[in-house]
Amino acid sequence: MVAIFVLTAFLCFIAIDLIVLKVQGKFHPAFEPAYQQVELSIFDRNSFTVPSNIYLSKGHTWIQKTTEGLLNIGVDALGSKALGTLSITRCAEQGQHLKRGEVLFEGVYDKRKVKFLSPINGEVRAVNTGIIGKKISTPYESWGVKLLPKDFSEKSKVFLSGTDASTWMKNEFIKLKSFLDSHTPKIDLAGTTMYDGGSLSNDAVIALFDESVHDFEKEFLSI
Repeated sequence: MVAIFVLTAFLCFIAIDLIVLKVQGKFHPAFEPAYQQVELSIFDRNSFTVPSNIYLSKGHTWIQKTTEGLLNIGVDALGSKALGTLSITRCAEQGQHLKRGEVLFEGVYDKRKVKFLSPINGEVRAVNTGIIGKKISTPYESWGVKLLPKDFSEKSKVFLSGTDASTWMKNEFIKLKSFLDSHTPKIDLAGTTMYDGGSLSNDAVIALFDESVHDFEKEFLSI
């Protein structure tokens, strides 16, 4: 009888504790999830779609020709989604002459810095200050700089467009899944396989070890 009373009292205390924690929006240590997602947005098949008037650089920037002979350049879907909370902190300055491979954009995510390189030689004619400090939610509409190219016709063969761009992007998401599998503390953070067009949790790269950020830049942002 005493044992039943003690067990009942113990269960009551646990129930009360769980109710209090639920009201406070907290988890009991015994039931706390191993990883709490920051966002529910995901990579899916739509992430592979590249507009027909867009060229992709292997450094994960995109290029769009304008009627004025300039190039709009921004960060593509993988660059913005893999780094989920990415916000651009600095763009190359107006009037600056850039060589291919020099820093075009600098951004931060989870207090870590990342750099995107210029895909082509040219002069910066305009900077979109409206993207500074903001999350990139529509990558192919959010240009960062307008560049007057020096040799676009000669270098355009190194860029990807159309079906080639979409296929390459899909393969890059698959490569990202493998990269996260080998660089994150817990393999299950990387999400569902991309081989069948599965989903991958947004903000995934936030789970990287600090020393892996350089590897990410080298693997995905080099040109």
